[in-house]
Amino acid sequence: MANRPRVAVRVVRADGGPESVIPMRGDVMLCGRTGDLPIPDDPFVADTQMRLFFSGQRLAVEDVGGGNGVFTRLRSEREVAIGGEVRLGRQRLVVEPVPALAPGEDGATAWGSPDSGFRFRLVQLMEGGLRGSAYPLKEGDNQIGRELGDITFPTDGFVSGRHAVLHVAPERAVIRDLGSSNGTFLRLGAPAFVDNGDQFLIGRQLVRVEMT
Repeated sequence: MANRPRVAVRVVRADGGPESVIPMRGDVMLCGRTGDLPIPDDPFVADTQMRLFFSGQRLAVEDVGGGNGVFTRLRSEREVAIGGEVRLGRQRLVVEPVPALAPGEDGATAWGSPDSGFRFRLVQLMEGGLRGSAYPLKEGDNQIGRELGDITFPTDGFVSGRHAVLHVAPERAVIRDLGSSNGTFLRLGAPAFVDNGDQFLIGRQLVRVEMT
């Protein structure tokens, strides 16, 4: 339609090498190991992982592959649902509730220590689906970074010194990027509209949508 923008997807190269640009030629563009935008050598990408499509005059995106998901780079603070996943640097993290104590447990948690009032935790998801470290989240701001903060990843060179902050309220959690070099990404949970310049992480590949 005449009022629809022209759309292209740029494959971003972190090493500064030449970048490929794939134009969207119809109403739908598929990305995965096969498709209009192929990512053939990434074991964490499904045959069809991401779908760009027009909803009326607006471009939208959805994750159709499941598995390791599609993540969108934060431009502003966003709420993280329980079970929501975040990626920063090499870290893939999921927000989980801390199980409530049953009556008569005398303040003991699953770790055998007194209940400190934590209601959420951030859990590492490792390659292959294994679970790594779990980080209790206090109410209020939880700073995440490589060197500074409540949760640190000192060996991850892709995490900035001060990378992001996860703000926890009694019933919700909100994440905000702190101007990190490589960005903070939130997993898509439902179809969403796309704006010019939006970036998506698919497996290990970063792509940017360009509209004119």
